[in-house]
Amino acid sequence: MTSMESIIKQKVDLIAECIFAKIQKTQEESFGLYSGEFGILLFLFYYSKFSKNKKHILLTENYAENLLEQFAKEVKLHTFCDGFSGISYLFVFLRENRFIDMDVSDVQQLLDNYLITRMRQDIRQQNYDFMHGALGVGLYFLKRKTNPEYIQELIDFLYQTAEKDTDNKTFKWKSVLNQEEKTVGYNIALSHGMSSIVIFLSRVIKNGTINEKILEMLSGVVNYILAQQIDFLQFGSCFPSYSLETSSPSISGSRLAWCYGDLGIGVALWQAGKVLNKTEWKEKGLKVLLQSTQRRNLVENYVQDAGICHGSAGIAMIYHRMYFETHCDEFKDATYYWLNQTLNFSCFEDGLAGYKTFMQNGWKCDDYSLLTGISGIGLVLMSCISTDLQTWDEMFLLS
Repeated sequence: MTSMESIIKQKVDLIAECIFAKIQKTQEESFGLYSGEFGILLFLFYYSKFSKNKKHILLTENYAENLLEQFAKEVKLHTFCDGFSGISYLFVFLRENRFIDMDVSDVQQLLDNYLITRMRQDIRQQNYDFMHGALGVGLYFLKRKTNPEYIQELIDFLYQTAEKDTDNKTFKWKSVLNQEEKTVGYNIALSHGMSSIVIFLSRVIKNGTINEKILEMLSGVVNYILAQQIDFLQFGSCFPSYSLETSSPSISGSRLAWCYGDLGIGVALWQAGKVLNKTEWKEKGLKVLLQSTQRRNLVENYVQDAGICHGSAGIAMIYHRMYFETHCDEFKDATYYWLNQTLNFSCFEDGLAGYKTFMQNGWKCDDYSLLTGISGIGLVLMSCISTDLQTWDEMFLLS
């Protein structure tokens, strides 16, 4: 083990210590995949496998049993981020990867009925957001491979609500950009925008469903995203945070992060190109991602903490995935650069394992979550020093 790997292992062990202390002391509060206890559980399953410590394995199994007893009564939302669709996706993933043999058949039909009802509600409200809307439920049903009619319903919704430009062969969708201000526009990002539609449609095709409507839509949204490109030398990124027509007249470059900007867009183009064997899309995605490896100024790229969503661990996670996909040394070098930054962010005496999360209203010092907290940071660090192939990143739309 190299000295850096040894330092990373020490940090992962410290993160695990914090999490084991938490689950033995406090009551569960939030159960979501990205935001709460089930994201923490994902880290613990991987850590127990990593450490091979019988005490850790037993604590994790007990924690899983407690969560399973409570989640159906306690979870209030249907979303991928905070609710039943993300948790249900995780169940399928954990069974596939033999982490746990959970029998949820007694509540499965009830869960599915509830999720399809809420998906239809999102459809009526034209809320396609994968983290907080219809696409998240669609991702779960795609993972299950049991209800193609629900996927078709979602595809029909996307097709019917798209704004189509037949001259330019583009498809685009409006969405809420700011909940508090109720602003609406065209979001091209991965977390809440059209890049997630590209990945969803790519997964539909990968699962064996392909027709003219899907192909037209996928080609149309890719064409629209490509038309939003800006000058890398002028703006410091290849794409803005939102579309040019939404950003105009004050166009600016985007941050370097999983949630917004070039990384998510590059991954979406790469995946669409792979599934349809379209060399030009793959090459464009690859070029965007390779250019982004040059971006290493923390201030200019708005990298202020280590979390997956908008921090350094999320950046490392994407480059690690792209190294698996391409074996390009640039991605390997960038992965280790951002892992090093992730270690550097562990600098707070009053943080968890040294980590705090930067929020709009200040620093949060007790963030255990997968999306922005230490569970996600630990999972990324662990994957980079173990034989793990980071398959869990499918829950972040990366594979």
